[in-house]
Amino acid sequence: MRYLIVLAVLALLVVGLFFGHSADQQAAFLLTVVSASATLGGIAFALYGWYSSKEIPDLVEKRVQERMNEMEKRLEKRLLAGQEAVQKVIAAYGVTGDPDRKIALLRQALEVDPSVYNGYVALGYVYWYEKGDLVAAEECFRKDLEHHPDNYQAACDLAALYVEQQEWTAALSWMKEAVRIRPESAKDFDNDPRFDALRSNRSEDYEKVLGR
Repeated sequence: MRYLIVLAVLALLVVGLFFGHSADQQAAFLLTVVSASATLGGIAFALYGWYSSKEIPDLVEKRVQERMNEMEKRLEKRLLAGQEAVQKVIAAYGVTGDPDRKIALLRQALEVDPSVYNGYVALGYVYWYEKGDLVAAEECFRKDLEHHPDNYQAACDLAALYVEQQEWTAALSWMKEAVRIRPESAKDFDNDPRFDALRSNRSEDYEKVLGR
């Protein structure tokens, strides 16, 4: 910008001083103006080069460092939240005879870190086996799969939940999903008594889902 202002001033000088002089004076004046402009241009480029080599790298480094500091703070916060959530899940496992207390601890854990491992699965078990609330249990297992799509155990639990409700098609569908996530889990269904009713009522489909 400063360079452009200087050039504008020089242009005004040309207009003001160029006209009204002899040809020789005009030629000499033009050479002087051109020389001065070239010199100023060289200075401007030199200053820009210095700024580029000194100021811009420092500015970039500062921005990068600020970004790294922000990421470090977020990571530290996430780790602390994860540790707190795990502690609450472990505490819930230690509670006996008080399902409401378990639910409260697990809800607190999930509020701190919704992705805490097995948090929603553990909550689903409490609703299913201790409260008899199959709808809430189903919601918990589905929530777990939203955060951990590769958790085949949550898919198995959904399949077993549907077997208990005699919803055979849904149960087979979730069995298939569990096997897709973890093919070696196919053998686990034979040893799981939760699937006895499915084997009795839809034995052919059961075998087909397991690839046999």
